[in-house]
Amino acid sequence: MAERIYRAEPALATSDLKLLENPKAFWQRITKRVPFPRTPAMKLGTLFHTYILEPDVFTKTVTVCPDEFADRRNKAGKEWWALHGGPNTIKEDDLKQIKTMADALLALPDGDKIMDCQAEVSVFSQTAWPVASKCRIDAYDPNTATVYDIKTCAPGGAHPMAFRRQSKALKYYMQQFNYTHIASREGLPIKRWVWMVVETGGDYLAAAYEYAREDMVQAGKEVTANIERLMDCLELDIWPDYTPIKPETIQLFY
Repeated sequence: MAERIYRAEPALATSDLKLLENPKAFWQRITKRVPFPRTPAMKLGTLFHTYILEPDVFTKTVTVCPDEFADRRNKAGKEWWALHGGPNTIKEDDLKQIKTMADALLALPDGDKIMDCQAEVSVFSQTAWPVASKCRIDAYDPNTATVYDIKTCAPGGAHPMAFRRQSKALKYYMQQFNYTHIASREGLPIKRWVWMVVETGGDYLAAAYEYAREDMVQAGKEVTANIERLMDCLELDIWPDYTPIKPETIQLFY
């Protein structure tokens, strides 16, 4: 399934689920009152995923601008970009960056296994949660029931402590729990989950991590709490912000 078709399907994704820490943020995003931000880092991450997991799609949809036309300020560059430029047009330096990242990722202990996996597996469920839900798995090995999830990060981000902080900040653990729950309901077992982390610059370092079992216990609590919050909001049609009733007292000094 093409990514645009997957995203258009009206079902609860993990990115939506995380927003339920603040129901107003969830409601604004779902009703499209606030646009979904697409940062340069997100664009690079999407391109890298496509390059690794769907090389045929990358070849068909991505245009690489030759170095001699990379400067869009001169006449030749302006003319080239006017004819060939688009949302999926990148420079040769961008392609070199992606290839260097790919080399780092594939050099990991399980890196070569990604190439033999089922890529971009879309899963939909009507029963995993009280509302329709969905997930899209980066790479799935049916022989070992292993998921390989690719994350790109800034230089230094592949370090164990840095990835630990990012995992907490971006709630990656909730993604693993939710995907595993949805997939299992639809007959797709997940016995192992490996995070494949690669830096987008600097020394282009990479690493592979797995969460402890205890992390999934906490993830389950948070996911369930957010689902319950969603059901309450749907029933009452009330989408509170951080402080919906009165200003909250915070302590500045301990």
